Amino acid sequence: MTDEHQRKTAVQTIAAVFLPIATITVMLRIYVRGWIVKAFGWDDGAMVISLLCYAMFCGTMIGGTLYGTGYKLENLEVENRITAMRYWWLCEIAYCFASVGCKISVCIFLMRITIRPLHIWILYIVMALTVIAGLIFMFLMLLQCRPLEYFWTKLAYDPNIIGTCMDMKIIVIMTYIYSVVAALCDFTVGILPIFLVRKLHMKRQTKIAVMGILSMACIASSAVIIRFPFVSTFYDPDFLYATYQIAVWSNVEAGLGITAGSLATLRPLLRIWTGSHSDPYYSTGFPGGRSRSASRPLGGAENRPFPLGSLDDSGQSRLRPDKLAVTVTTIQSKRDDPEDNYSTSPSSSEERLTIDRPSPRLPDMGLGIHRTFEVTQTSTERDDAERIIVREHV
Repeated sequence: MTDEHQRKTAVQTIAAVFLPIATITVMLRIYVRGWIVKAFGWDDGAMVISLLCYAMFCGTMIGGTLYGTGYKLENLEVENRITAMRYWWLCEIAYCFASVGCKISVCIFLMRITIRPLHIWILYIVMALTVIAGLIFMFLMLLQCRPLEYFWTKLAYDPNIIGTCMDMKIIVIMTYIYSVVAALCDFTVGILPIFLVRKLHMKRQTKIAVMGILSMACIASSAVIIRFPFVSTFYDPDFLYATYQIAVWSNVEAGLGITAGSLATLRPLLRIWTGSHSDPYYSTGFPGGRSRSASRPLGGAENRPFPLGSLDDSGQSRLRPDKLAVTVTTIQSKRDDPEDNYSTSPSSSEERLTIDRPSPRLPDMGLGIHRTFEVTQTSTERDDAERIIVREHV
């Protein structure tokens, strides 16, 4: 096998391996978010768009190898050179959209469990930097030659084809800048979950597992770092032959980002497959378990677990460290019903008050008394003072 054929095979293999993996994880994500937890959000939509752009990226990569990517120009026909360069140009555009969409999706996902304003602002800054750097880099790649088609027609070496291209030094410098921004953003969203999870009401083992799952998105930054030494190959006149490593590691970056970002949302599906009915994400120190008189999780339905990777806006408070407890005491009175087989238990706070003597004044109505205690812990960043607020609702 020649060196050229090895380069061609490497590009094809990377695209053929990572695209199915990314597609499967995103499809599972859609199933979990749309059908299991019924909380399909903007982060899921952004990841779907990212996958579509990544599919275009992989398709154009494989298409380019059929015409000359990985081969020396001297061994290619003129038409094949032009076609391969056209595919390369499309790869650059698709890569930008796939990378930006993936990072935005991960940031929005982390906002679901973020409660501190500082962390929220960090995520907004990461998204802003990602969008700005991605758009600048994308338009730079898109408009680096005038006319546009001169990017691929210049390899025909035809004196009748006239056009100009930007200095390659600018392209290389901007590629380095974009790579630095991308790596910093990936590391930020990888480290931030440690601060988000460390004070949640979880077991230590669960915290470590959740931190690992949420930090998987930073794996993509490893591909960005590995790609750094190959950016200088843009200077090589034998473009299609020299730059195949850039194509390979750019594909790995996008594929890993999409896959890791989607894996963090699949915990509900794993719990269904393993047949687990426990809720490992929440460990409360208040008695009562899941009985009628138990302290109930905030923002969710009774007896329904809310995995960390699938919290919607109404369920974010469940794992909030400032919510210490909510205790509900319910006393109900209703008319005797022969079909009602209700019986009290030591763990129940609901008692039948009119078993033998129904109220003559309320023959068709019931009397309900609901008493709720909500204990909230708040703190201020200025003096780190904490206070406990108790609210009683009757």
